[in-house]
Amino acid sequence: MKPKIAILASNLYPIPPKATSAAELIVSQITEGLLNLGFPITLYATGDTKTKARLVSVTKRASILDAKIGMANHKTYEIILASRAYADANQWGARIMLSNVAMISANFARFGKFPTVALLHSPPTYTDSQTMLANKKFQKYISISNAQRKAAPGVDYVATIYHGVDTQSLKFHAKPGSYLAFLGRIRNYKGASEAVQVAKRLKLPLKIAGPIDDQKYFDKFVKPNLGKNIKYIGEIKHSQKSHFLGQALCTLFPIGWEEPFGLVVPESLACGTPVVAFRRGSVPEILKDKKTGYVVNNVKQMITAVKQINKISRITCRKEAEKRFSLKRMVLDYAKILTRLVK
Repeated sequence: MKPKIAILASNLYPIPPKATSAAELIVSQITEGLLNLGFPITLYATGDTKTKARLVSVTKRASILDAKIGMANHKTYEIILASRAYADANQWGARIMLSNVAMISANFARFGKFPTVALLHSPPTYTDSQTMLANKKFQKYISISNAQRKAAPGVDYVATIYHGVDTQSLKFHAKPGSYLAFLGRIRNYKGASEAVQVAKRLKLPLKIAGPIDDQKYFDKFVKPNLGKNIKYIGEIKHSQKSHFLGQALCTLFPIGWEEPFGLVVPESLACGTPVVAFRRGSVPEILKDKKTGYVVNNVKQMITAVKQINKISRITCRKEAEKRFSLKRMVLDYAKILTRLVK
């Protein structure tokens, strides 16, 4: 019989998310994937979560959608949810807890009658690393890239598991389009302004998609450049990604931070669209230079790479996504590590 698994999620966004929120999408895919493999799952998440698992929540809907909670107070409710999760999971006999709120569960893990392993969705800060080290005996970690581990060495990592993407909904597009694609949150370290610079220098159309996280940044670096060739199309749904990415000449990923994974990279590859990305964080792990795109250091090199993008085989991009970044591979990796930790 397969072990009973408790999965603790954030209560900030709905699961699955309606649009851009990689962490909640991954939580949903892991949960439903493990259920399909026959694992009994209880998911601790928001009340508006859609899942086939047993659901336990402390709020009726995602905190971001509740004016009384919002961003300002959502951590309080995540602590309440974690407390409920450990008490409840102890009662029904969970064999392991998979946490998606690592810094909160680190302080609760010692109270579980079962091991806790936390999936790290973002690079640990200095204070995060201190929390991890202080609770080292009680919680293990799964990284989403080897690069992510550099921010918090010395803690107990049990695996690196790359995110998977839905290669069925992300259709292969054999013929490249004529525009450059940028998909991500609009804020300084995500690189929308650098994408604009590349498009202007090359005189190529650019389509920008994603939520505006920093309105001042958008107004200063993006909005003044919008026009016939550069368009901001807003936040898109997951169902729209296949067309948006697949119809592009290439996807630009000019990140300005130590990106722990970058889901848009394998999503683009699944559509057959090569990626040109800055050499930051996990990029050299996820993207194979000169095979599925180009790994570059600056805007000048990105411009040169885009000029050579037709050298990259779109079918090779698709095969790489199917081999390394499929949902099936991701779910099986989680099933294997969770089962091993129980034993």
